[in-house]
Amino acid sequence: MEALMIVDLQRAFPVPPRLVKQIERYSRRFKRRIFTCYENPRGSPFRRLLKQRCCAPGSKDTELWLAPAKGDLLITKRGYGLSPRAIARLRRHRINRVTVCGIDTDACVLGVMFSLFDAGIECRAKGNLCWSSAGLHQPALRIINEQFPRAK
Repeated sequence: MEALMIVDLQRAFPVPPRLVKQIERYSRRFKRRIFTCYENPRGSPFRRLLKQRCCAPGSKDTELWLAPAKGDLLITKRGYGLSPRAIARLRRHRINRVTVCGIDTDACVLGVMFSLFDAGIECRAKGNLCWSSAGLHQPALRIINEQFPRAK
């Protein structure tokens, strides 16, 4: 089954409103949508090393800009990529191809792509529906295009 994965489109991050609307519109093409939500618990490397204070579990800034509907999957992640448990959940739902969009292209989108690839799940990024707050969108897309060539 093919699915759309919408990465970390949540209130903590300054997501352009236009991007939210475009992703919502595009997501209607998919029978299965997967939303990821980043949480940053106490003692995490993101707090200790990167000094990130946002996204405490249960905080308002973990709320998604788009609400999952019945049948959508919600995956909480506490790092850049997907956990083995999240990958197992995708397998239980027989998801074998994923189109990825969301934020940040150079961090979590890229991390999710590597997680999917390492798990043997075919993945591609919908580059025009990704965004980077650090201004590294284009360099990240170059990495994605090099590391995840489209199947012939």
